[in-house]
Amino acid sequence: MKELTLGWNNFVEGINTAITVIIENLPQILLGILVFLLFVLFRHLLSKNIAKIFAKVFKRHPVIGGGIRTSVQEPLKTFFLIFGLYLGFAIMNPPDKVMAWLTMAFRICIIVLITWALSNFTPFITSQIIKMEETNRRTNAVAVRFVANMLKIIIISISVVVIIGELGYNIGGLITGIGLGGLTFSLAAQNTAANLFAGFSIVSDKPFDVGDYIITPSGEGKVEDITMRSTRIRTLADTVVVLPNSKLVDEPITNCSRLNRRFVDETIGLTFDTDAGKLRNCIEDIKAMLESHEEVSKDRIVVAFAGFSDSSQDIRIIYSVDTTSLDHSLVVREDINFKIKEIVERNGASFAFPSVTVYNA
Repeated sequence: MKELTLGWNNFVEGINTAITVIIENLPQILLGILVFLLFVLFRHLLSKNIAKIFAKVFKRHPVIGGGIRTSVQEPLKTFFLIFGLYLGFAIMNPPDKVMAWLTMAFRICIIVLITWALSNFTPFITSQIIKMEETNRRTNAVAVRFVANMLKIIIISISVVVIIGELGYNIGGLITGIGLGGLTFSLAAQNTAANLFAGFSIVSDKPFDVGDYIITPSGEGKVEDITMRSTRIRTLADTVVVLPNSKLVDEPITNCSRLNRRFVDETIGLTFDTDAGKLRNCIEDIKAMLESHEEVSKDRIVVAFAGFSDSSQDIRIIYSVDTTSLDHSLVVREDINFKIKEIVERNGASFAFPSVTVYNA
């Protein structure tokens, strides 16, 4: 009972002391609360105006200015809220130990807010760094996303280390531990890392873009998506092939969508009983037909007697179709092949086929 009474007396004494302190410091407490409420009320206006100032400073670079304005506005709102709270407590004149703790917490909050703003800004600055010739390339988005995420990881990592240092821990030992952990992680994720760097190589070297038709030893088709780990290709059979980027960059890549025209190099064989006159007429008629065809490029047309094979007299035909579309080029080639067949038949010649002649002794 005596202990209970003693505890109650201490509690009452503490309450009385707290009330006395509050009464003695009432002006500072009220002023601190007022300052905090003012920052709460005007933080939206202050952050908006400061963000506009940043945008005006970079008015010659509207993308960067707009990026800064968008990136800092929300962190600034939080900053003025935290700053108002810190300033309000400082005006209340708390004990030195409490003030020291508040100062440390305020500094950590500033580091977090700067990290937040920089993380928000990384996509904007990355889009300016990775400025490619074709502004409409969809791989730009992949590059921006990848580099921005890497920058965010770096920024956050640095912030964490700085915050740990603010808390009084040994940063040197932490960095050593992170280095060992990073080495272990890199050894365990070599394939993933190889795909990431290969993806960045594809994005930076631009061998193809989303929508291009490519041919590789591992697959052929239209590129549907490019990520930092893999590339997705839709084949002519309407199936999807997912190729790891590390494998794709080590293979020869033929980008059919970069063609200015479709090149054709084929050989037809006529039978050996076709005389020289008929052969010459076929060559001249085929060349004239190609020169007059409206969808054949006039830059290079070659029709020539290429020589003799085992069972035919060969005519080599080289030309280009003025289209980059595979489907349309096949339609044009079909029309040309029918006309070549008509020319051969009109001149009384015949197409050869592999044959064997047996002589009786």
